[in-house]
Amino acid sequence: MALPCKGESVIGSFVIRGTVAGLVVAGLSALPMQTSTAAQPLATSPVVNVWSEPASGYGFIDSAIASARTSVDLSMYELSDVTIEHELIARAGAGVDVRVLLNADYGGTSHNADSYALLHASKVQVEWAPADRIFHAKYLIVDGRAAYIGTGNLETIDYPSTRDFWVEDVRTADVTAVERTFDEDFARSYSTAQSAGLVWSPGSESTLVSLIGSAKRTLLVENEEMDSSGIEAALRSAARRGVSVKVVMTESSSWSSALVNLVRYGVHVRVLSSTQVYIHAKVICVDCIDGAGTVFIGSENFSTSSLSYNRELGVITTTPTAVLAVDRAVNADFAAGTTVSAPRTTTPPTVTGAGGAVTITSFVTAISPGEEDSLSVHSSKPDDSCDLEVTLPSGYTSESHGLGVTRANAVGNVTWTWKIGTGTGPGTARATVTCGAGRALRDFVIR
Repeated sequence: MALPCKGESVIGSFVIRGTVAGLVVAGLSALPMQTSTAAQPLATSPVVNVWSEPASGYGFIDSAIASARTSVDLSMYELSDVTIEHELIARAGAGVDVRVLLNADYGGTSHNADSYALLHASKVQVEWAPADRIFHAKYLIVDGRAAYIGTGNLETIDYPSTRDFWVEDVRTADVTAVERTFDEDFARSYSTAQSAGLVWSPGSESTLVSLIGSAKRTLLVENEEMDSSGIEAALRSAARRGVSVKVVMTESSSWSSALVNLVRYGVHVRVLSSTQVYIHAKVICVDCIDGAGTVFIGSENFSTSSLSYNRELGVITTTPTAVLAVDRAVNADFAAGTTVSAPRTTTPPTVTGAGGAVTITSFVTAISPGEEDSLSVHSSKPDDSCDLEVTLPSGYTSESHGLGVTRANAVGNVTWTWKIGTGTGPGTARATVTCGAGRALRDFVIR
């Protein structure tokens, strides 16, 4: 990827350093920031076509541009496709009003320089987006009648190996809203026109959190990045309430900690290697079963920059063809991926009692509801009588089968195994072992 999707440490041309509390960002007042992750009413839009990449190819973009009779508007983060560039030039030469807005921020003026120069030398009206904010949206409007909204850049080098999706939206209100927003951005006014299932950034986090929160049975997610506390909390919450949550990404050390943390809460995570298809898609598929369900397809990465500062565009739809396309592709990627596991850690003993006579020898100290925990101790007294009591985060004493009084063996070893109740709330619990030879305590975390 020439410019991997940006955003974890960049807001416009400003690099984030230090804490959020100390962050000051200038020049962004025209684009309102996301301030709430409260649930929002979900609206959807119908789409008439969907393309899954890399299988579909980008011929549909060629055809759409070639079909234009009055106007073509293109907003693109990365453009490096000579065929598309010459198609735009040809339509402009034929009298079609062709406008192109290219991202300038985060190296965009360098990466898109050749495309800008080529288009600028023709009758195409091409403009740089402002250099103090990332224009990451990927969309095309043809004749004011159809909006093509995607997750992929128009980069020839990426086409064969990158997982992306595009949809065609011909709903009049949606196309009009996208057109009006493009007009404002092209004129550097930066207002956003809303309509039905369109999802714009800045300010998309609450909508996507609400979409995740609406899941009842299944949740499929693909994204290039995982660095949004709001999105991650929503995924954890879905898994905790019994939703089957699958997340697929390309393996990267940048997100490994976040992914392991999701796994600890019951999210099923798999990653693909760099030799497999590159997950550039940004999709959410809620309760997608047999063509029914709700899908988000857009340019928004799961990062603070993408959700709260960048110019991004996506759409939420229940159109069965879109649901099926995302469902099939994400499940296929999941099947091909490598499972991410959360390490089950054992801890050194924490001992009280005369002479360290009772020692905790093994204990899983981070566990999720529904899983079995195990604790082993050694007493200096053979055949000792030992009692294990677990105090839950709520303050109540656990009554799980497997706890209580048991007897050590002839060399003083004893083990308890018990299940953490599925309704147990998260927090710090305490295990207390009391034997004839002494007493030992250990705190552990229920996730």
